[in-house]
Amino acid sequence: MKSRRVPALISVLWDDLRQHFVLVLLFLMVIASAMAVIYVSHSHRLLTIERDQLLSQRDDIDIEWRHLQIEQNTLTEHNRVERIAQQRLGMVRPEPEQEVLIPWQ
Repeated sequence: MKSRRVPALISVLWDDLRQHFVLVLLFLMVIASAMAVIYVSHSHRLLTIERDQLLSQRDDIDIEWRHLQIEQNTLTEHNRVERIAQQRLGMVRPEPEQEVLIPWQ
C-alpha cells in the first residue's frame, strides 16, 4: 500500500483563494458595498431627524416672536400709555388756555 499524503488545510485554502481571486474580490466588494449602504442610510436618518428638530425649533421661535410682537403692540397702545400717565404719574392734558405758543422766527 502506498500512503497518500494529504495536503495541509492552509495550503489548500491558499490555492483555492489564488484560483478564485476574482470571486473573492467580488464577494468582498459586495460586503463593502452593503456596509456603505448601511452607513449612508443611518447617516441620512440622523440628518433627517436633526433637520426635523431644527424646523420644529424654528417654528417655536417664530411663534414666540409673533407673541412678543403682539405683546409689544399691546404695551405701546396710545390709550394704555395715556391711562398709565394719568394714574401713576398724575399727568393731565393741558387746557387750551394753558397752552403757550412760541412764535417761529
